[in-house]
Amino acid sequence: MAAALRAATVKNALLLVREIQRGIKSQMPGGVPFAKLAESTIDRKGSSKALIDTGFLVNAIMQKTMADKAFVGLLRGTVNPQGEDMVNIGAIMEYGATITMPNGTTIVIPPRPFLHPTMEKYHDQVADNYRKAIRTALTRKFGGSE
Repeated sequence: MAAALRAATVKNALLLVREIQRGIKSQMPGGVPFAKLAESTIDRKGSSKALIDTGFLVNAIMQKTMADKAFVGLLRGTVNPQGEDMVNIGAIMEYGATITMPNGTTIVIPPRPFLHPTMEKYHDQVADNYRKAIRTALTRKFGGSE
């Protein structure tokens, strides 16, 4: 049973990493479109794609499996080339932020959730993967049909 649960955990973690990355690239994680970027941001970036500048955030999405549980998201301590912790950047993107600059200007970054919509969309599939793993393990141990 433990091996079946570990295998389902790895399968689910890899599924979620793939779908979070795919959602950022498509600008619709979990089928929920990102808030549009401000024109000033598009002008500065040269792109209308949210959360994609260098690809560092997309590539920093990872999974870490520990026995029968897994972490999926941005690992604390992962920093971008500028030395900024990706967890902090991810939190700002996921939940939004209001930042007051030293010159008094206020910047409002709307939430652009990329983790929660994906987790919600694939919740049933993740649960089903565990059910199938348990059913298969029990069938192997006690016989019967899957």
